[in-house]
Amino acid sequence: MIMHDWNNEKEDVILLIHPMLSSANGMKTFIADIIGEEYRYLAPDLSAHGDADKDTYKSAADEANQIHEYLAEKNITELSLGYGASLGGVVLLQLLKYNDIAFNHLFFEGSSFYTNAKMMEWILRMVFLHKHNKAVADPELSVKKMSSMFGEEAAPLLAKHFIAMNEESIRNIVHDCAFVELPTLSDDVQRKCAFAYGDKDFDYKKAKKMIPKTYPLAQIKVWEGYDHCRMMTKDKNNYCRELEKCIHE
Repeated sequence: MIMHDWNNEKEDVILLIHPMLSSANGMKTFIADIIGEEYRYLAPDLSAHGDADKDTYKSAADEANQIHEYLAEKNITELSLGYGASLGGVVLLQLLKYNDIAFNHLFFEGSSFYTNAKMMEWILRMVFLHKHNKAVADPELSVKKMSSMFGEEAAPLLAKHFIAMNEESIRNIVHDCAFVELPTLSDDVQRKCAFAYGDKDFDYKKAKKMIPKTYPLAQIKVWEGYDHCRMMTKDKNNYCRELEKCIHE
């Protein structure tokens, strides 16, 4: 993990943890640059992503521990917002196990609620490894496919990170998203949580059943007409306005 720390003279802190294949730079482009200079932004490049693309991704717990160490080193104990998208949401949940960090608001985008999905892990592992081999063999086709899913602005970096990622990292990421550890959250922390999904997101099917049972006081937001983590790249201005509403609630 490599942490990027922008506007570190500002008092209010936002933590942005990117989804698989994105990076801190993606969080800057699609969130921080739009919300603006009012906040200090902490945006990690998770292992196997961005500036940390040479590192093998081991586990969400390991990434959360490295983020926690950075926060402790910088004496950051309170944050205005903790944000995690997809894989980033899995990491953010791990970070909530540390009781020396307080978040005023928490926003999870497309976060998995699968806790023991052995068959899904096997299928997704085969799918991602197959797609990875095709991306390595034909980078231009990979960019084209990413463009159709996430838009032309996001596609080049997503494809670049996918091609650079090693197979061990892919296996470990898929495992973490199929075997998510859901921490026990207090009523107060649950009330600070918003879980957002596109209505076409595969993860939404599981989440809408699990969230009312696991975190009954949390809020669920649904993006009509969108698939997994698509709104943030295809309608970033409206997406960030929703994030700002969350911060100011």
